[in-house]
Amino acid sequence: MLTDRPYIFQPRLAKAAGLAAGALILAWTVSNWIIAGDTRDLILGAVGGAGLAVLIFVLKDWKNGIYCFFVWLVFEDLIRKFAGNGFAVFFAKDVIIGLTYLSMLVALRDHRLPTFKSPFFAFLGLFFAFGLVQAFNLNSPGLLYSALGLKAYFYYVPMMFAGYAMVRTESDLHKVLMVNTWIALIVSGIGVLQSVLGQTFLNPDDLAPDLQTLGRDTHYSPLTHLRVERMTSVYVSDGRFAEALILFFILGMGTAGYLLLRNSRGRNLVLSGVAMVVLATVMEGVRHAFIAILVSAVVLVAAIIWGAGRNASQFFRAGKAIRLAVTFAALALLFMTLLYPEAIKARWALYSETLTPGAAKSELGYRAWDFPVNAMQSVFTQPNWEFGNGIGAVSLGTQYVSAVLGTPKPWYASESGYGSLILEFGMIGPFIWLLWTGSLLYCAWKVVRKLKRTPLFPIGFAIFFYALYVLVLGFFYALSMYQNYLSNAYMWLTLGMLFRLPGLLEQQLAPAAVAAPADVYVPARARAW
Repeated sequence: MLTDRPYIFQPRLAKAAGLAAGALILAWTVSNWIIAGDTRDLILGAVGGAGLAVLIFVLKDWKNGIYCFFVWLVFEDLIRKFAGNGFAVFFAKDVIIGLTYLSMLVALRDHRLPTFKSPFFAFLGLFFAFGLVQAFNLNSPGLLYSALGLKAYFYYVPMMFAGYAMVRTESDLHKVLMVNTWIALIVSGIGVLQSVLGQTFLNPDDLAPDLQTLGRDTHYSPLTHLRVERMTSVYVSDGRFAEALILFFILGMGTAGYLLLRNSRGRNLVLSGVAMVVLATVMEGVRHAFIAILVSAVVLVAAIIWGAGRNASQFFRAGKAIRLAVTFAALALLFMTLLYPEAIKARWALYSETLTPGAAKSELGYRAWDFPVNAMQSVFTQPNWEFGNGIGAVSLGTQYVSAVLGTPKPWYASESGYGSLILEFGMIGPFIWLLWTGSLLYCAWKVVRKLKRTPLFPIGFAIFFYALYVLVLGFFYALSMYQNYLSNAYMWLTLGMLFRLPGLLEQQLAPAAVAAPADVYVPARARAW
């Protein structure tokens, strides 16, 4: 029956019609890609759709952005390998964290983002100011190189405030550590599978030309001539995978010590993760990662024992954590030896023949000292070392800038971190670097000392030691140790967590102080935890 009542717009009906139309268009487009066999567009389309969902998810809560960023950061290279190493995929992480920073600023304005101050901020600000000046260096190859350098050095620094604000309770700390454990377990597990199934596992047959060499590297033991294929796991190169394994091992050992001292859940999962990381390091065939994990193990074991102090209960649990970590790692290596003896034999041959002091083909002394020193000295034969060539001139990622500009990237370079600083900042560069990194590590160490004789000490020391590795030990060998976005972002996030740990101690001390009257003595163990 017809009526003369005016038509009323119905939002639900319009929304349903819009969704149906969008679904039809999406189905039509995806079907055409599948029929044409265009997997590249299919992958990029899926990534774009996921990116839209991430955008909404991040703007809703900045913490969601942090988790999305790190998941993407770890697995970004896997998408790059199958999507042809496109620019859009490479810079997607910067968009995600940029949106996260925007969400953090909104939370800060509404007084929902706790912050902190530290004396090293002044020295870091000095380094940033000097970097801005060097962005306009007359010797700079271009402003795009300067923008790249500013990003590589400073873009992830705000992650420190995110790490501080994320850990408000021990439950938050436990959650972050468990997420990192799962990531480590998956990434290292894929690397172990590749060592057995071959480099083509989770790698396309036709890698992009600029990734071909990185993803198909093979070495031979110099005396026995056994073949060792270097694994990449989800990354585009064995070097990036090696840096990830070092990171996961250091944080994993700290997490295992913390959970065992705290008698908290998730201990077996963390110990399994540490064992898998050790196994993946051995099977990867990258010598600097093998040495770094051996040295880190010795330092972390000694630190955990020292941090326990004279408390018998703490000392016993610290020893238990060390024994279990060693046992899990030994069992993983034993199983690999029994199941795939030839695969592990080739790796041991490479390590023993090239790293044993006094061996005929040993490279330990040359790689540990002579090579980085010679690399640093070589900068004095390259142009503009007195005043530098501008920030970003030899930074990580210059190949992308040169591709955009259509010009060759600068020919000068150094495989030493301090040598690279001289080429970019001039002779004053290493001194400013040591000034701000020294102040940061000093402030971090003061926090670690406050955590001594508490269950938080192992994870606190692990964070400090990883920062020491990135800023000093590893930086001696290459600038990429700091500018590698995985290492850089993890370092700043965990440093923020470190500066928050004393606040967690205060949360535990407050109930004891309230429960005990002023004239009642509180035992040392209660005051410590």
